[in-house]
Amino acid sequence: MVTKMKITRITKTKTGTIIASKTLPVMAAFLFLSGCAVKMEPISDADLAAAAQSDMALIKSSVPEINGPLTLPDAIARALKYNLANRVKIMESALATKNFDLAKLDMMPLFKADGGYSARTNKNATNSRDYETDVESTSYSYSDDAQHWDGNLRFSFNVLDFGISYLQAKQEADRAVIALHARTKSMARLIQEVRTSFWRVVLLERVAPEVDDLLVRADQSMKDLETARTEGLRPPLAVLEDKRALIEIIQQLETMQQSIGAARIDLASLINAPAKTDLQLKVGSDFPPLPRKQPDFDKLELYALVHSSDYTDEIYNLRIAQNESRKAIARLFPSLEGFGSLNADTNHFLANRSWYEAGARVSWNLFNVLRIGDVNETNDARRNMTVARRMAANMAVITTVHVSWQEYADANARLDQAKRIDEIDKEISKLTDESVATDAVTGMERIRSEIRSLRSAVARVLAYSDAQDAYGRFLFSLGLVPDVTSSLNAPEEVLAEKIKESLDKWEGGDLPMIENIGTIPDFVDEK
Repeated sequence: MVTKMKITRITKTKTGTIIASKTLPVMAAFLFLSGCAVKMEPISDADLAAAAQSDMALIKSSVPEINGPLTLPDAIARALKYNLANRVKIMESALATKNFDLAKLDMMPLFKADGGYSARTNKNATNSRDYETDVESTSYSYSDDAQHWDGNLRFSFNVLDFGISYLQAKQEADRAVIALHARTKSMARLIQEVRTSFWRVVLLERVAPEVDDLLVRADQSMKDLETARTEGLRPPLAVLEDKRALIEIIQQLETMQQSIGAARIDLASLINAPAKTDLQLKVGSDFPPLPRKQPDFDKLELYALVHSSDYTDEIYNLRIAQNESRKAIARLFPSLEGFGSLNADTNHFLANRSWYEAGARVSWNLFNVLRIGDVNETNDARRNMTVARRMAANMAVITTVHVSWQEYADANARLDQAKRIDEIDKEISKLTDESVATDAVTGMERIRSEIRSLRSAVARVLAYSDAQDAYGRFLFSLGLVPDVTSSLNAPEEVLAEKIKESLDKWEGGDLPMIENIGTIPDFVDEK
């Protein structure tokens, strides 16, 4: 009877083994074929075109139309609100802040819910050998149900993980500040680019009517020269020389026209307006005066360093590096974890199907003792690198301030020269017009005189535009940005008014200074 029972159980076991041996290859083949079924699926051009069209419609619908002429503050306000590259920086700053919020949650203790269900095709039966006699028992037994549920709620707190998460959260806080600085720097660069494009468009449009008029007259002169050559009114060589000179003049005029068109497109792009938008720009005068007095560089250097993200970010990077060093040292210490849990299991063999559990555990990799020297050397190297980068950034910022002012002074000198040449060429053009009236010079000479005068006028316009650009780069080197962060969601008129207040102050030469100097932070002065 006993033998029969053993045979029966062995048969059941073999049956389960046969089922498993058939199931596993099928599952493996299914998983393998599923992996092979994944193929490259390029998106069709039609779908890409549809996505692009949808994005263009979304961009157009998210930007209000331009109503009326734009002043420089108006253009800057629209750029800050609707420029897409600036929006990216805003989103990156917001993402860095969210990463900081997530890092703070990592300091929370672990409160974990776990549950599951298990089932098998037969009973988990086993036999055993007697410890004293080494005789195997003749019967099988089991203590688990073939199907049962289990679950637990576990609360645990690891002191080492908490410390590392705390330092990580401080690092993410500093990275969020760095992202905010990048956003501010992007705004400053955008303001400078809008300023340059705005003045270039305004000033080139002042000479655009003269360019168009001269092009028409040059085309007519070309026809007159063709007629003179055909009818034999002038020697062929003289006609060809005049035609060649006239073609050069037309080429110069067309280049001026192209510069005007490119400047308009560039400005439209910066304020997120359609490229074909007919922008109407408004200024108080054609050539508003710019400050010429050299500022107090001792105070400006300090202001630039305090407000330059290139330098201040290195100070934050120093603090990030120091926290990274603390994390590396903390990982060398033992890990202490305390835990408590509530458990339940539907296995009916258990005397207690629910129970509480609590305890503590200490673990330590003893080989960490061998890493102390390497960790300290790595930390020193990391600190030395961040200090060196900070010093290099300090010198680079100061150099940029002085170079940008020198470029601005040089631009003013070129503007003065261009102004003198423009005035002289205007007098020459006036005298040429009077000579034409008395037939003292030819029409060709008159066109040449006018194009020379126009070229001088354009040179003066471009020289003033360069001066505005150089002054904008000087302000950018100081890290000057209108305080409009809290007003970006305000109406354009409110934002433009705040920008105007700052621009009027800076263009009048009223530059901010650092008045109060605090104490050196411990982490910077640390030896």
